[in-house]
Amino acid sequence: MYIDGFLIAVPKANKEKFIEHAKKGDSVFMDLGATRILECWGDDIPDGKVTDFRRAVKANDDEAVVFSWIEWPDKATR
Repeated sequence: MYIDGFLIAVPKANKEKFIEHAKKGDSVFMDLGATRILECWGDDIPDGKVTDFRRAVKANDDEAVVFSWIEWPDKATR
C-alpha cells in the first residue's frame, strides 16, 4: 500500500464547491488505480503549543483545514 496525504486550507464559504471539485478529482484518481480516497473537513482542531494543522497550512479564521488522502495499491500504481 502507498498513501498520498494532503493538508489544505479551504474557505468555509466554499465547502460545497470544494466537495464538488474533490468528487471530480476522486473519479480520476480511482480510474488511475487508487483504492480509496477520503476528504476530512476539520471541525474540532485545537491550537497546538508548538505547531498544529491550522498553522501548518496558514489557515485564516474563515478557513477550515481539510485532511485528505489517496490510498494506492503500491507506489508503482501511483
